[in-house]
Amino acid sequence: MGFVFSGNTFGLLVSPLLAGVVYDRAGYYAVFGICFGIFGIDLLLRAFMIEKREAIKYIPEEERDDDSRALEQGQPIEEAGNDTLAPNSNVGKLSHDQEEHRHEQATQSLGFEPTEHTLLLPPPNSNEAKESWLATHFPKFAVLSHSPRLIAAVYGCLSHTMLLACIDSILPLFVKRTFDWTATGAGSIFLPITCPSLFGAVFGALADRYGSRLVSLTGFGLTTLNLGLMGLVKENELGDKVLLCVFLGIAGIGLNLILAPLAADVFATVDALASTYPEKFGQTGGYAQAYALMTGALGLGTALGPILAGAMYDNTNWPITVGFLAVLCALPSVGVFLYTGGGWRGKSS
Repeated sequence: MGFVFSGNTFGLLVSPLLAGVVYDRAGYYAVFGICFGIFGIDLLLRAFMIEKREAIKYIPEEERDDDSRALEQGQPIEEAGNDTLAPNSNVGKLSHDQEEHRHEQATQSLGFEPTEHTLLLPPPNSNEAKESWLATHFPKFAVLSHSPRLIAAVYGCLSHTMLLACIDSILPLFVKRTFDWTATGAGSIFLPITCPSLFGAVFGALADRYGSRLVSLTGFGLTTLNLGLMGLVKENELGDKVLLCVFLGIAGIGLNLILAPLAADVFATVDALASTYPEKFGQTGGYAQAYALMTGALGLGTALGPILAGAMYDNTNWPITVGFLAVLCALPSVGVFLYTGGGWRGKSS
């Protein structure tokens, strides 16, 4: 996840640098020429992409793992090798150890004891037949949308992308007004915050070792602190320019510590919920709907960020605007602390 989503962060932050340099050197139309070129490459790569279900047909039988065999047989990966999720198993006749395991997974994924009634669904293994309209017609979405752990992770992803979009929109304006920089200079200021994206795999490894909750909370803390400190940069002086680069660099590290752990926790939550409500998720699982929720949050953050930051900067000043962004960054950390990785009382995923 760290390697994959570092590309998302890198692309959002390197685009102003690239556009600023190209605009100064080649003009307006050259910038859009690059956009269309990247779009064409993306379409070409998608056309040549091979799905795993097709690729496994060309793997020798002795080299196939359990996941490959499960895909070839049409069985979800998360169910392969898991006795508690076997398609023909009787959920009501699980062993005592299996019941305890499911209970623990449910507590971590839902954020409370699974015997408690929810607004949308009856408890797992309940005989109650009455369900809401949403739970009846969209059972997977009903389960996912009522998981505090998943909501906390998706909200964190939303805030992360919103902050990136905010910085993209107001930072060039600030350095132009304060330092009187050209488009190339305004684009170059993104170098300090972009460089940490190159180490996305390292940040992902940290999340694997220390847990999603600790790593993402560290990211929110670093980003919040340095966004607030950016308000100290006010004058067209060398010291202020150096300070701004330092604050942006540390904020870039923080931002890269946020997205990958939370994205991983989204899919860990889907696994836990699928074992708690196997009758809702069925054979196809819930990865697609969870990923749709996450990418929808990323898109919403990209759309809202420039509007909020632009309105704040036009009507106030730089210190108030970055202070506002620091508050936006701090808010998701509450939900992350309480629920991510199974919650502050549970085990980290």
